[in-house]
Amino acid sequence: MKRRAGAQENLILHGVHITHPDRIVFEDGSLTKGDVARYYAEVAPLLLRDIKNRPITVVRCPGGIKADCFYQRNVGFGLGQDVYPFHWKYKGSSYKYIYVNDAKGIMEMIQMGVIEIHPWGATIDNIHMPDRMIFDLDPDSSVAFPLVKKAAREVRQRLADAGLESFLKCTGGKGLHVVVPLSPTRSWEEVKGWASALAHVMVEQTPERYVATITKSKRKGKILIDFFRNDYTATGIASYSLRARPGAPVAVPMEWRELTMLKAPDQFHMNAVLKRIRSRPLQTMPPNQRLPRAEGERIGMHGRKRRSLSDGSITRPSTPRRERMAV
Repeated sequence: MKRRAGAQENLILHGVHITHPDRIVFEDGSLTKGDVARYYAEVAPLLLRDIKNRPITVVRCPGGIKADCFYQRNVGFGLGQDVYPFHWKYKGSSYKYIYVNDAKGIMEMIQMGVIEIHPWGATIDNIHMPDRMIFDLDPDSSVAFPLVKKAAREVRQRLADAGLESFLKCTGGKGLHVVVPLSPTRSWEEVKGWASALAHVMVEQTPERYVATITKSKRKGKILIDFFRNDYTATGIASYSLRARPGAPVAVPMEWRELTMLKAPDQFHMNAVLKRIRSRPLQTMPPNQRLPRAEGERIGMHGRKRRSLSDGSITRPSTPRRERMAV
């Protein structure tokens, strides 16, 4: 990221004054707060497609990524007047999150040291009905990346066989996401149950390669097909969000045809992403789709039988209510 000498102290982006723009955030590459802010200012219109009016959790690193970073999901420390609180109740529990609806809100978060942005799979006006389904392919450290790419293709094909289009996301971390845009007509339980069914079929058919349980001892040498991203309170890394990792990798949505040439899930960095969006047409995303029946699959976990929902999908118990971040 090329810095603009002399303009640093008066860096104003989307109406937000960025203070201390010369502060180093990523020691790898000596990337500053000003670099991060200018990056987010340029990608804001694309980022908003993924996070606008959705509850979000953010990762803040006010002193840089090697200092203390922390998750934040409510207004708490004051992220700016265009970062709004959103409160609701569900099954007797109260939830407090934040959301934004414009570029100014994004820049106010960046001014306060936000690096990563993780949105929900539902919007604030339809919070109980997710409009996306995510399969997070999370490999054990011993698994070669070509096998992760192969797993992504297999998930895509299985979804296509069920009549669902999907798109690929390079997470900027260890793995890949396969994302299905949905019409918000099903509950979290139903969407998670459908995703669970697909994941467990893959595990049953290829147990030497895949696992669908979070237990680390069972994941050695395998790829976790993480369908828990579709649970209540779960989040996934936003498209075009930076990651608080060395080198400032970025989560990037991709065309399926690009998968062949993809070398690593963290290969995209700020400059490469900016060049990419300046030089190519805006990626067309699949339309929102109705989740089909799960063809009556009955997949148990730990030997327990699951009841079928009225639409043929499978229920699964909820995970503890805690934030699960994309890898």
